[in-house]
Amino acid sequence: MFVLPGRRFALLTVAVALCLQSFSHEADAQANSVGGVRGQPRYGVLIAGLDSDPESSNRDRRTDAHTDTLVLLTSRAGSGVVDALHIPRDTRVPGPGTGFMKINGIYMSADKRALSRAVETLTGIPVNAVLMLDFSRFRRTVALVGSIPFDVDKAIWTPEGDVTLPAGWRRLNSRQALAVVRFRHEPLGDIGRVHRQERFLRSAVAVASRLPFALFAQAMRTLDAHVSGHDIAMAYAAVHPLVMYRAHSVPGNFSTGPGASYWLPDQSGLRAITGLVMGESDALPAFARWRNNGAVHDADDGRDRSL
Repeated sequence: MFVLPGRRFALLTVAVALCLQSFSHEADAQANSVGGVRGQPRYGVLIAGLDSDPESSNRDRRTDAHTDTLVLLTSRAGSGVVDALHIPRDTRVPGPGTGFMKINGIYMSADKRALSRAVETLTGIPVNAVLMLDFSRFRRTVALVGSIPFDVDKAIWTPEGDVTLPAGWRRLNSRQALAVVRFRHEPLGDIGRVHRQERFLRSAVAVASRLPFALFAQAMRTLDAHVSGHDIAMAYAAVHPLVMYRAHSVPGNFSTGPGASYWLPDQSGLRAITGLVMGESDALPAFARWRNNGAVHDADDGRDRSL
């Protein structure tokens, strides 16, 4: 076996140590650049899941640019408290031009910046970074970290027929995890899927909070190759350590009548959630019933159903 002479080995060891120390200090400096816990801006990362699969044999599936999963993860560095606000794909928002449109079409009709602005306008919460991921990148990321523990609440299957899951607790592999977050065959459709995604993301963030920095950074870059080192450092600081995780969804109701079917946000309930997330209020969100033609029994109050 080849052995370096003592002096060379010592110099090499010192050099490696200095490089690692420099990398660690850089990450710490970026994570601390937003300042302390109190009085500093909240850092928000919007996860935008594209309804596309580059590996699919279906051309429409390969090219679909709808963002059918939207989750705003937000935290203050050093607080250990992470809030996740799930946004239903049919949420009605002002379009880039005139009139209204579903929020999942903003990126396809404009760009990532327009999507970020739409989410900020809807929620009142700043968005500092956007992670764009498709089915393939999602699968690769789950495979990279190993698996995601999850209690499957009902039998789940994929439209392609490649995954079938009975109810019960299990550790999801990459294809099973994708099936869980896609599934929407239930009375509330996409709203039911949002509730399942709340539970899934809670478990995924818990897994991420136990990853070493190098693997965490690799997972972030697998999700989105364009993510910056600063954004990785901010995300890492948000969940290391993870003290509290709170899940919310945009409260509202389904529209009725002719035309497109929208999820109509309950502005009163959404303001209450925003106040809670931003630390401006300790009040729990209260759903304000719509005084229109909405079907009240289908309304959703945005409360955490992930426990």
